[in-house]
Amino acid sequence: MDISTLTLMFTGLSLGMLHAFDADHIMAVTSLSAKRSSPRQIAFFCGRWALGHGATVMILAILFIAFDWHLSEQASLWAERFIGVLLLSVGLFLAYRFIHPNAGLKITTHQHADGTKHTHIVEVSKPHRSHLPVSVGIVHGVAGSGPLLAILPALIAKSSSLGILYVVLFSIGVLLSMLCFGLLLGFAQSLLYDRSETLFRYAKGILGLATALLGFVWLKGTF
Repeated sequence: MDISTLTLMFTGLSLGMLHAFDADHIMAVTSLSAKRSSPRQIAFFCGRWALGHGATVMILAILFIAFDWHLSEQASLWAERFIGVLLLSVGLFLAYRFIHPNAGLKITTHQHADGTKHTHIVEVSKPHRSHLPVSVGIVHGVAGSGPLLAILPALIAKSSSLGILYVVLFSIGVLLSMLCFGLLLGFAQSLLYDRSETLFRYAKGILGLATALLGFVWLKGTF
């Protein structure tokens, strides 16, 4: 294995690790995972996002290399706009939950055999959307700097197999960074929640406003 091949492989891994920390990636996974309660759950959420992102970049790279395809500017533009709408929507939802902390809660009453009644406040159960982080990762794989950093170097590699290897290492880099970020985010949220539930709620409210602002700026930049 020559120096140029090793350099390309190292570049793919390192660029993937850096690419994971793009602002829209971080804000999206941070906001969408805000309701997760443990570092393990948040890391798993971030990992699924990375798998969706990596699978999309891999499929695009294979198609581009095999059929000499090109991603149209129009498709990339609409993917960028969707990301802006997503960030804006998630941010506004977090802000809404901050203003209305009891939204999604209901009062239930049950009676025991001895006639005693008990009232509880419980959260309304919603279907578990395990596909959400993967879906968001897929959109991020089409838009932003992902195709530029992952696919273009693969197209100019010495061989198709080397180009695919570059994309694989790029995706592994994204996955590793996201798993580490998810664990750190989870521990930070746990520490903040243990310290003060009120402070934790305000932090989520600020996160919501920041995410909505980024979404607005992101969306505005596509027009």
